[in-house]
Amino acid sequence: MTSEQTRSRSRTARFDDLFAAVSWNLPVILAAFLLSLRHSDLTLLGGAYAATVVMGYYGLPLLVAVALISLLTLPIPRAARPLAIAVTTAYTGFLFVDAVAYQVIKFHIDSFWIEYLFTDIKGLGLPVSTLVTAAAGLALLVGLQILIFRTAARARRPRFLGGILALVLVLALGAGQIVHIVAYARNDARVTGLTPLFPFYMPFTSHRNADKYGDMLPMDMREATQGDRDDRSFVYPHRALAFADSAASATPNILVIMLESWRPDMMNAEVSPNIYGLSERSLVFDNHVSTGNQTTCGVFGFFYGLHATYWPAVKANSASVDNPVLIDAITDRGYTSRVFARSKFNRHKISDTTFRDIHVVGEFEGRSVHAWDRNLTDQLKTFMRENTEAEKPWFAYAFYKATHFSYDYPDSMKFYSPTADLNMALANPDTPVEPLLNDYRNAMRYDDLLIGEVFAELEALGVLDDTVIIVTSDHGDELNDNQANYWGHGTNFGRWQVQVPLIVHLPGVAPAHVSDRTSHMDVAPTLLEEVFGCTTDPAAYSTGVNMLRADLAAPRPFVIGSYINYAYLFGDDVFAIYPMHTRKHRFDDVKADAGRPPTDLMRRALEEMGRFASPAPATKDVK
Repeated sequence: MTSEQTRSRSRTARFDDLFAAVSWNLPVILAAFLLSLRHSDLTLLGGAYAATVVMGYYGLPLLVAVALISLLTLPIPRAARPLAIAVTTAYTGFLFVDAVAYQVIKFHIDSFWIEYLFTDIKGLGLPVSTLVTAAAGLALLVGLQILIFRTAARARRPRFLGGILALVLVLALGAGQIVHIVAYARNDARVTGLTPLFPFYMPFTSHRNADKYGDMLPMDMREATQGDRDDRSFVYPHRALAFADSAASATPNILVIMLESWRPDMMNAEVSPNIYGLSERSLVFDNHVSTGNQTTCGVFGFFYGLHATYWPAVKANSASVDNPVLIDAITDRGYTSRVFARSKFNRHKISDTTFRDIHVVGEFEGRSVHAWDRNLTDQLKTFMRENTEAEKPWFAYAFYKATHFSYDYPDSMKFYSPTADLNMALANPDTPVEPLLNDYRNAMRYDDLLIGEVFAELEALGVLDDTVIIVTSDHGDELNDNQANYWGHGTNFGRWQVQVPLIVHLPGVAPAHVSDRTSHMDVAPTLLEEVFGCTTDPAAYSTGVNMLRADLAAPRPFVIGSYINYAYLFGDDVFAIYPMHTRKHRFDDVKADAGRPPTDLMRRALEEMGRFASPAPATKDVK
């Protein structure tokens, strides 16, 4: 045998040694997740799903990491095993720490909390005993990994171990995702109820493929029913809501209007004259933030009154949650309800989680967005008229879309010029903004015209002054406002993507402007108390407050959701959370650095983000 063949066999043996250690670590990874899964009532399907997720979603990245270590250390082979031990220890150690933390704080740790674990332990309130226990656990894990790597190197193993292991883990990953696709579409809580237990887990969803894959699976995948499970990862509300007898029969009509991507500087007499006219006879909240910088988180927080970090848990437990308590209060009082929204509410689970048993009109006549908004307005007016004339209380939610990029309106509404389309691929900090802003203004003016028709219809029916009317947006819209090349929404958590107008017309409440910061999560408790006379402490069903009664000037945390991450808003500082790092910037300027987060707000955020996780903590009812 030549020296080159010897070196080649030696390299292959080292690769196999490390891959064998990965295979021996799969039970270690599973043991970490058993800490989170031990309170779950695992069915055969749920257990199979959890096993495939653990092996594929969490085992495969470790295999890839070790393979890269093997390749990168070819020039210095002796470094391979120590480096692989260090990486494996850190990886499995994080999974164990996260599992323990999840049992305590009811959400997964991330880069933000890891950073402050090392920089401000006292601020987090961790006792010395906890740190000693963690250090001892880390030492045991290091010893275990050294033992695993040494034993794996001596143990017999099959040929082509690396390829076999990779194939098994890839198949496990695929199987777990297929099961989740079907379960998500069919609201099967045996599977979806486990999803929140996995850190940084982003499973696939596809209604289009759900039926195809569902027919291929050997296990029964069916629509879950309410009350199927008592081990939910989300408990909401903590108890049934109580209402004052004097308000038990309150049934004013309720109209909620959302304009997609509505900027706060576009609520004025020039661009939105009809909405501005309503604002002069209503409450106007001048420093209002959405619970998301994209649609689903914004809509969710508005109706549920919760931080957007609860959205994944609500989707996972949709069959048991049924509806937000605000919608329950409306339906329990016999309202005729209708939702008008062409925004894929079925695919995004908003229909299943927020408007269950309410007719959602998702298709409108026409071939353009502005035509859909026109037809939405006509249907909304008909709905209001028919129910008002029949003397039935009604609730309507209308979601206007013309103000969404790329801004749509008929030629007759071109009040502002010149206009221009934005090529996102070519946009830069020097791209002229005024033509794009004019395009946006025209779309806003068009939707305002349609909304003016809605107000005129209410006036003609004689019920405008007696109707609860809320006009707001799902999120904001940025047009390079910080000269940082941000356009649209869903890309940062600064003011222009998060702050939105909020107008609340409450019968009997005098017009006023509120300058203190409020949030979408405050709307539900405000309506429940002011409209329906709810006497239950909002902490039992919300992370928000009644905007008419609470001390809004008192500092409090705001948690803003996005597509795959979220951010804390503490005062005027933003802490955007990503899997591997935290981006810190000012709310008004994404290019300016944030300060240190206040300890009291951090602790309050911890409590609020875990308040409705299972098991529910005890809270006091206030009547």
